Amino acid sequence: MKKVWKMERYRNASIQKKLTLSTWLVAIIPIMIIFAIVFFVFINVSVENSKRQSQMLLDKTVEELDSYFAQAQEGMNLMVTDINVQNAIDDYVTGTYKERLDLRDFIRNRLTNMSTVGRRTGAISIYIKGADKTFSRDFSDKDLSAACAGAPWFEALLAGDTAFVREDGDSLQDGRPVWILASNIVSVKNGEVQGLVYVELDKQKMIQPFYDLVEGSGDEIICSGNEIISDAYKEGGHFVPVYSYSSALGQDVEFRLQLKELQRGYGAALIYFLIGMVVLIILIYLIDKLLADWFSRRIITLRDATREIATGNLDVVVCDDHPDEIGELVQSLNTMVKDMKRLIESEYLVKIESQQATLKALQSQINPHFIYNTLESISMLALIRDNYEIVDMAQAFSMMMRYSMEPSTLVAVREEVENVRNFVTIQKIRFPDRFLVEYAIDEECMAEKIPRLTMQPLVENAFKHGFEDTPEHKRLLVSVLKRRGFLVIRIFNDGMAVPAERIARIRELLMPDNQEETMDCFALRNLSRRLKLLFGGNSQVTLRSGNGIGTIVSLRIPLRKEGEEDDDKDFDL
Repeated sequence: MKKVWKMERYRNASIQKKLTLSTWLVAIIPIMIIFAIVFFVFINVSVENSKRQSQMLLDKTVEELDSYFAQAQEGMNLMVTDINVQNAIDDYVTGTYKERLDLRDFIRNRLTNMSTVGRRTGAISIYIKGADKTFSRDFSDKDLSAACAGAPWFEALLAGDTAFVREDGDSLQDGRPVWILASNIVSVKNGEVQGLVYVELDKQKMIQPFYDLVEGSGDEIICSGNEIISDAYKEGGHFVPVYSYSSALGQDVEFRLQLKELQRGYGAALIYFLIGMVVLIILIYLIDKLLADWFSRRIITLRDATREIATGNLDVVVCDDHPDEIGELVQSLNTMVKDMKRLIESEYLVKIESQQATLKALQSQINPHFIYNTLESISMLALIRDNYEIVDMAQAFSMMMRYSMEPSTLVAVREEVENVRNFVTIQKIRFPDRFLVEYAIDEECMAEKIPRLTMQPLVENAFKHGFEDTPEHKRLLVSVLKRRGFLVIRIFNDGMAVPAERIARIRELLMPDNQEETMDCFALRNLSRRLKLLFGGNSQVTLRSGNGIGTIVSLRIPLRKEGEEDDDKDFDL
């Protein structure tokens, strides 16, 4: 019931309210939805752009970290494979005190020249296994065997179980967190482990580039589930993760972008979006209101005029010259009012004429039966006196009168042809031995329906315009056939040709949009209009004429049933 009540309420609303509601439904609400979709797409695209940019920065930072490890490892590889260093270690184990001092300086010099990662490097040392001696680049010579005693990696390197290790630990110098890189030195002479090279990488300095990623952003860097670095004022919330694999660390480094920080920059964009949407909605509403007021005002004027007309006031004239549908309605209403006034004014004349016609009918009291009976009497009298021409003429005329006054609109072609024969019988008496009539009637066409008095007026025109003014013997051909879904009727005569300017005038009068009121070419115009009314625009009346050719009038009438195909060629004259 509630739904029905709402529909009834909408149905009873004014046209202005309906136009406004339509604008909201087809314009404003979709625009709001589109704005919302565009904004969310903008947010998602912005987040993706931030992720893409952060991914590039993280990849670059991780690549820089990996390069530090690679440089340190490359320097260590050069040291452990240096044959001079290996010889110096062997000589140090077996050398005298003085020789050991010289070899110590040589080894320290090699440690100093070792390619490293500069300020990010802590202690760099060589441990000589045979002498249980440690030499450092900074001359501190911290004892590695004592500092790393019991460390599995230290024992594994000296035992030759592994060639290289990377471990987390504390610096030998000041206890800072470092990454320890160590590689054993294996003699190329006998394959025995001579010692190891020990390098410390300062963690704080190594991960310094990551600070640039998270500084002031609330983001954080995670590796192996542990936080490497985060901003000092980190807030809780959801994160957008970005990953990059570090070959040095052997695992993924996770860069967590705090979603709240990303969205914080979109507040201004949202405000601009909302302002733009509100301004657009207001503009649409104002334009819609102006248009709705304009249209509704014209419709209300039209409504008021129709109410005045309904009360009997026919002096109402609505002024609206706009070339749109409402303007057409106004013009139609004004025309209707004028026609109504004209009809009302002429009603009295019609009544008077009707009364006069009734009076004349009462005075004459002559009906068609009187005409038929009179013609029959003439025929009988002529037959008694052996005047057969009068008999033929009277009978033919009687049959034509009877045929023309029958009520049916459509008749069979057979009946129409018979009426033409009766007319020709009368003309033969008027023009004895002046013409020859031929009939080319397709038997399949005999039962087709055509308008009554279609062919006889055309034959009459042939006699009137083609035969009357010439003493020569002439030919008349009546043809009916089916072609391409049409019934084609052609009346040909070889009498006087119709002048070209006259043909142009007739064709102009036969145009469907010609509304000229004239009696000129009445028979053809009347026939053309009847065919258009009964069979529509596919029916056609055409006229062709020329000196030495004759005149042919053609009718094309659509068949009610499927017929033979028409090749649109003239029949043989």
